[in-house]
Amino acid sequence: MQFSLRFLFLFLFAIVKSQNIDSLANVPSELKETEIRIYKDRGITNSGFVFRIYKEDKTWKANLTQWFLPKEISRDEVEWIKPEITILKSEKSLEEVFVNVEARNIKFLPKEETFKYKKSNKKVEYDEDEKAFLMTTLLMTVVDGTGYSVKYQSGKQQNEFSYNNPESYLKEYPNIDELNDFVDILKYIRKEFNIEF
Repeated sequence: MQFSLRFLFLFLFAIVKSQNIDSLANVPSELKETEIRIYKDRGITNSGFVFRIYKEDKTWKANLTQWFLPKEISRDEVEWIKPEITILKSEKSLEEVFVNVEARNIKFLPKEETFKYKKSNKKVEYDEDEKAFLMTTLLMTVVDGTGYSVKYQSGKQQNEFSYNNPESYLKEYPNIDELNDFVDILKYIRKEFNIEF
């Protein structure tokens, strides 16, 4: 029993650690030829969301899937909770929505690490002890909020990136173009599909 509990814990840890959200959300790991997929992390809750808009067999589809971490029933047993899928509708055609998201630079947005330097405040001061000018860097860190991961594919063009707490950081750094573009994408999706995401 001790072995099975340890194995179960390691298995669950591996699932969450590897961010194998596709399995928890019961969505295919491979993107369609034309698809935008946005993962909203779970934060401090036991569930997260996957937004998808894609073309399958010449038909456009959009949905929002809420996935759940397995529920512990006893020390050596868990219950897998079925994800909840909401079919999304828009007043615009889904193809138009897809292209509008593309127009907001989703295919060009870089990984967060490439613009992390924009979130720092640098200060140059003369240090009497060192007899030299020294630069200090202050970097604000947001620990609460929501992170997002994005996968994009349209034909041969692909992009993949993650942003940690983009809306919180945008309040502090309103001139970071990458955050502005991504938050604009989130606002557009929320408005077009009337969803909290």
